[in-house]
Amino acid sequence: MNLFTCSNRRKKVFFYKESHCPWAHICYNGYDHKPDERQNNGRAVDIMAAKYVRLADELRQLCFSLRQQGQTRLPGEQTLCGDYHCSRETVRHALELLEEEGLIIRMHGSGTYLSGGPARGRRIAVVASSLDTYLYPQLFRDLERVFSAQGFSVEAYASGNRVMEERAVLERLLSDPPTGIVLEGAKTALPSPNLDLLARIEALRVPLVFLHAGFSVPEAAPCVQDDNAGGAELLTRYLLGRGHREIAAVFKSDDRQGHERYEGFLSTLLKAGCTVKEERIFWFDTVQREALIAGRDEWMYAFIRRRLPGSTAVLCYNDEIAYPLIHCLHAEGLRVPEDIAVVSFDNSHYCTSGPVSITSLAHERHQMGSAAAGVLLDLIRGRSASSVRLPWSIRERASG
Repeated sequence: MNLFTCSNRRKKVFFYKESHCPWAHICYNGYDHKPDERQNNGRAVDIMAAKYVRLADELRQLCFSLRQQGQTRLPGEQTLCGDYHCSRETVRHALELLEEEGLIIRMHGSGTYLSGGPARGRRIAVVASSLDTYLYPQLFRDLERVFSAQGFSVEAYASGNRVMEERAVLERLLSDPPTGIVLEGAKTALPSPNLDLLARIEALRVPLVFLHAGFSVPEAAPCVQDDNAGGAELLTRYLLGRGHREIAAVFKSDDRQGHERYEGFLSTLLKAGCTVKEERIFWFDTVQREALIAGRDEWMYAFIRRRLPGSTAVLCYNDEIAYPLIHCLHAEGLRVPEDIAVVSFDNSHYCTSGPVSITSLAHERHQMGSAAAGVLLDLIRGRSASSVRLPWSIRERASG
């Protein structure tokens, strides 16, 4: 299990001086005296703003007192309403203000806590297949940028796309729960043995967002993922539009993204009236991927020699496959794209690093990390959050 910790907290601190407060001219003996119904709407808004700004000042003092006493949890909203003689709406606005300042953390279904205390601190755990290969370094930078701007530190764990490594990470997080978790599940196309640990995380009410593919637990956890089927359809239509009808493909068998891309590829061929030749579809797994990265490319040559003959194009699971495939094709005396076209997913650095630039699908820059961070922050703040499916656009280059 690998651990990488980024810590770059930034806190916004606001100071309120009564003499400069835009609402200082509004004076009431209580927080919730109703404005005269004859007042205009703008005046009513000013009065409500004055209430929660004044309450926020009171709550800052409360936060200081609690910290001095070694306490970390604030009273509930109903208790605050009674203690300060104000409405729940006023309390919520005041708490939102303190949250923006980084003084408190509101945990949906759990309560409101002082930031930085034992109540999970301000830590985000990111669990993914890798920390330092392919697209992951940029993904973590994007996540860390958004979270650190909100005063959170980021802990990054690598599972190696292995379920027992993932289990060890989840057990560690259960022993010291973070504020929230971004989880790229291991081997998401297969039954997971770690649903019991995810159920315990759910019971602790730790907000969790799945990345790339989700599990059945927590059932309500949103997922930020690629439009895999839609992307495969886009690439297949692109090849069909260039006259290719004998199209081979390479997909990953133990991750759900591979199955969804297979579905989009197959359905598009069928809609176009093409005959699907299943022997031209090759499935690889995590072990074969690691072998390929280490330079052991025997399985790729076997694919070229045994499955590719008769094809005029090949759709690859991602650029990590397309890049070595082009090298192997050249070694076998096949020209790209003259003899066979190659298209792929991810628009990574591989696309412009080889002998032939690769036609590949792309997202907007920083979109995946920013979207995942935004969804998790919404959950942490007690807001509703939905799954996100990111669309693709094609970057046409020389390979296809």
